[in-house]
Amino acid sequence: LSKMDLVSSTPTLFNSGTNHSQMSSCYLNTVGDSLTGIFKLYSDCAQLSKWAGGIGTDWTPVRSTGSKIHGTNGMSQGVIPFIKIFNDVALAVNQGGKRKGAMVAYMEIWHADFEQFLELRKNTGDERRRAHDINTAAWIPDLFMTRLYNNEDWTFFCPAEVPELHDLVGNEFKLKYEAYEKDESINKKTQKASEVWRKLLTMLFETGHPWITFKDVCNIRSPQDHVGVVHSSNLCTEITLNTSSEETAVCNLASLNMAHMIVDGKLDEAKIEKTVATGIRMLDNVIDNNFYPTAES
Repeated sequence: LSKMDLVSSTPTLFNSGTNHSQMSSCYLNTVGDSLTGIFKLYSDCAQLSKWAGGIGTDWTPVRSTGSKIHGTNGMSQGVIPFIKIFNDVALAVNQGGKRKGAMVAYMEIWHADFEQFLELRKNTGDERRRAHDINTAAWIPDLFMTRLYNNEDWTFFCPAEVPELHDLVGNEFKLKYEAYEKDESINKKTQKASEVWRKLLTMLFETGHPWITFKDVCNIRSPQDHVGVVHSSNLCTEITLNTSSEETAVCNLASLNMAHMIVDGKLDEAKIEKTVATGIRMLDNVIDNNFYPTAES
């Protein structure tokens, strides 16, 4: 550490050795489709942000605009107003007064509010439906890319009517998605996949968002696929870990200074081996000694 061969992550530098030694970098969570679930998420994110965690939240489960609210028999306003509050939580609860709160919202591309989701970072339009202080990311299954390449249609659903899609990947997702497309009892809207992609790329050029991340690739390569599903990445899109209502994923980071691993133009294998081994041991200590702000984490 003193030679800068390896550098701990910012939360580790902020908080190790304090009364609340929250040393982890990133937290990944998902939200329940109810007022209780949504406002619990705000509370959880506030705690995680307070102690310097960056947050990636999967918003796919929240029902879309116009869906039925069974408790009141009314119509839902959809997910966008709730992501707006998520944005305001990131502003209100910064990282221990040391740096800005940092959060990203993920949404699967089949969600009926996805087109509104694309506009969250736009600099024009209704400010009540904008979120300028968080990042956004599209969570895209392979099926969408196949439809795009083949110039086919894409179908949007309300997650409350197609609950299985959130947890399915690969061929199982494809079969269920196609079955829902044929189900006349389910509300849906259809658009050319190329039109959806064009709008996504237009927003990407205009605002830098949404980030493009791939659901099937992340899950097929997940070493934890026997115990759950990866629903999103994290704040910086380099971590993919399982999340559920019972589990908020936690990642612990350190940076290797590769410039210090080169001697006379060649990789110093002995030095990098020693540095990495020491760094991994240190990260194991972070896991054991960490202060975790929520029970799920």
